[in-house]
Amino acid sequence: MCSMTTGECPSNQIAGLQYNNHFDCVLDGYRVSHDTFKNLASIKDFEKDRIEREKLVIKFQCKQVGEDT
Repeated sequence: MCSMTTGECPSNQIAGLQYNNHFDCVLDGYRVSHDTFKNLASIKDFEKDRIEREKLVIKFQCKQVGEDT
């Protein structure tokens, strides 16, 4: 979760998901981001007013872990 107004991403978490390729990681990253963002307004700490005020977005990265074999 990042604020576009401050540029900060205080809830930097690693989901622990692993994929066999970059394509699948990106595809699932967008799906999870969409579902998470869509449900934010139903969480008490993330009402729509806060989302608008802080310009909240979901950020994800696909990083390779370990070496290619």
